[in-house]
Amino acid sequence: MIVRRTHELQNGASPARLGTDDSVILDLNTQSIDYTLDGRRLALLCAWNGSEEVSVDGRRIMVDDDTWMLAPAGPVSVRIRSPRNVHSLSILFRPGMPEDVLGSLTTPEDRMLEDGELVTGSVLPFAPHLHTHDRSVTPVLLFIRRHCEMGLDDALWYEEQLAFLLERLLIHHRHLLARARQIPVRRAATRREILRRVSLATDFIHSNFSRPLMLTDMARAAFLSRHHFLRLFKQIHEVTPHEYLQRKRTSVAARLLRSSQRQVDEVVKEVGFDSRSTLFRALRRFHGVTPRECRNAAEAPVFMGNVGGGGSQWVADDNTPRRAEAVAH
Repeated sequence: MIVRRTHELQNGASPARLGTDDSVILDLNTQSIDYTLDGRRLALLCAWNGSEEVSVDGRRIMVDDDTWMLAPAGPVSVRIRSPRNVHSLSILFRPGMPEDVLGSLTTPEDRMLEDGELVTGSVLPFAPHLHTHDRSVTPVLLFIRRHCEMGLDDALWYEEQLAFLLERLLIHHRHLLARARQIPVRRAATRREILRRVSLATDFIHSNFSRPLMLTDMARAAFLSRHHFLRLFKQIHEVTPHEYLQRKRTSVAARLLRSSQRQVDEVVKEVGFDSRSTLFRALRRFHGVTPRECRNAAEAPVFMGNVGGGGSQWVADDNTPRRAEAVAH
C-alpha cells in the first residue's frame, strides 16, 4: 500500500510508477496539478472544495463535491486548476484486487447478462461514469480520507478498507441496476445500452451545468431523441432532466454561498441560473433554506438530498468533524 500526498507527486507524473503491484492512494490538496493513470487498474476519483477535470474515452468529465467517479479501464488524465486548494482523493486498487474481492460476489445479473451470454472485457460490472454521493460508498471514502489526513501508514488497515469499499461499490451498482430493471424492455443488452447512454447525459449535466443547457443538448450527449431521452432519464433518476439540472445548480450555489463571500448575483451567474429569484426558489424547494441561511449553515448540502421524500441532507466539509467511522468498521 502506498499513500502519496501533494508534495510527492510532481506535475505530469504517472502514479503507476509509484508501485505497479501495490494499491496507491493519492491524497492531494492543491490548486494546480496534472497527472495520468495508465488504465491498467481500477481507479476511484473524488474531489472536495472544488473540481478536477478527468479526461477519459475522449470525454471531459468534472468531478466535484457532489460526485465520485470510477475509471475501470483505459488511460485517464486528471487536471486541477483552481483559485483555492482542491482536496482530491484518488484510489488506485492494486491489479487483481477488485477481481479477488468481487469475483465470488459478482453475478451475471450485476453485468445485466442474458442467459448464456458470455462476458466480454473486464469481469467487473463498473463503467467510467460519475456517481453522486450516498450513504453506501461515501462514508467509506470519508473514513479513508480522514485517516490519510491523520498520516496513518498502515498497509493492512488500508487493504481492509479498500476491500470493504469494493463491496460497497458493488452494492451501489446493484441499487442503480434495480432502477434500470424498471425500464420496460425485454433484452438485457438493450437495458445495458440505455443505462450507458443515460449515464453519458448525466456526466454531461454535471460537467456543463453552468452553461445554458437545453433538452436537445442533453439528449445529444446520450445519442437519443429528445422524447426518448426524457422518458428514459426520468425512469433511471426518478426526476426529469430539467429538475436534475436545477438540483445540481442549487447544490453548487449553496456551497459557494457558504464557503465564500461572493455576492448572490455572482453566484447566480457562476452556476447558470437566469435570475436571483430562480436561485431563491430553488434553494427553498430543494434544501428548505434561504441564501442567508446557507451562509450561516454549519454543513454543506448534499446533491439530490431530498429525492424520494427523504428531506434535505447536509454533509460535513473539510473543516467539520465527521461521523463516518461508525459505519466503516
